[in-house]
Amino acid sequence: MTGRRKITLSYTSIALLGIAASGSLIWLNPDRVSTRKYEMSVALDGKAPWGDVGPESESDEAPTVLYRKVGESYCYTAFQLPKLRDRLEREKRSLVMVEYNVFTTFGHEGGYTLRSVDGVPLAIGNRIIQSTREFGGQVLMSRDEALSCP
Repeated sequence: MTGRRKITLSYTSIALLGIAASGSLIWLNPDRVSTRKYEMSVALDGKAPWGDVGPESESDEAPTVLYRKVGESYCYTAFQLPKLRDRLEREKRSLVMVEYNVFTTFGHEGGYTLRSVDGVPLAIGNRIIQSTREFGGQVLMSRDEALSCP
């Protein structure tokens, strides 16, 4: 084989390997849903340790707030689901188990949804079972770095 032919063959091999690797990534489903579970505190009246977590609109009641402390800061999710709030209120629970669906695309973590609260199913992957009108994020205190919530 001549030198030029060896170089062309090498470039062709590299290109074919790249195409095969890309195809296998797509075939292996780059969009993934994982589950995370936390024990979280509950504020039924929208009053969290850092202050009031307001409703999304004037006509809404105060949301139920689930939160956990990370360093000096907090990760939280607030939601509107009266039946679940009433259940938590009746049971007088200050801590509940919370599961999240965490969505990852090509190795990068993106959004998340509530999967269940205290064993009550709310979503399975992208499929919503009960609408919660949830919102949330992080509340940074002192000099903490940005958190990876949920």
